Amino acid sequence: MSKKSWENKNKSYKNYMKYIDNKENKFKLTLIDLLYISNFKGGRASIHEEESLVNEKLKKYSEYLKEINNEFEGKMVGDLTDEELNSLKKKGEKFLQTTFEESTDINGFKASYASAMLHFYFPDLLPILDRHVLEGVNIDTEKKSNGQVKDIEQYYPELINKFYQHLKNNYEKSVREYDKELFIK
Repeated sequence: MSKKSWENKNKSYKNYMKYIDNKENKFKLTLIDLLYISNFKGGRASIHEEESLVNEKLKKYSEYLKEINNEFEGKMVGDLTDEELNSLKKKGEKFLQTTFEESTDINGFKASYASAMLHFYFPDLLPILDRHVLEGVNIDTEKKSNGQVKDIEQYYPELINKFYQHLKNNYEKSVREYDKELFIK
């Protein structure tokens, strides 16, 4: 992916970060959060459900965000203990799996979008699950005929591991900076 693509996405990134910073209740998710994520991620996905239904489903996602915050507030992925890293990977997987559960499945909001949401709320802890980033860290994936990664959510724990391994000795680099490096690689 080009540096120009990164810069364009980074504008959307900054817009959503500003929105989060200005929210009265940071972890109360609404359809607006999903629209920011969809705008950031781009592609063909759109949210195709009634706002009231989406907002109801998002309550579970909000609970998970609060749970992650309670355990990891202020921590950076490179500073985690092995036990904390394992807990973070499990919580990340659990959050992504929420997109597949019948009661919380939102049309147009799947695993890679959920990982973007995790990153926005925990930018020092969790990377964004993206095929370009997976390729950048040399994670071997199975592809669909359209070039997208098949069952992309299965690679999230390994991606978190790769970020942890790289950043535990590179204190001057953030998750976002490493993401950029991998995205445009």
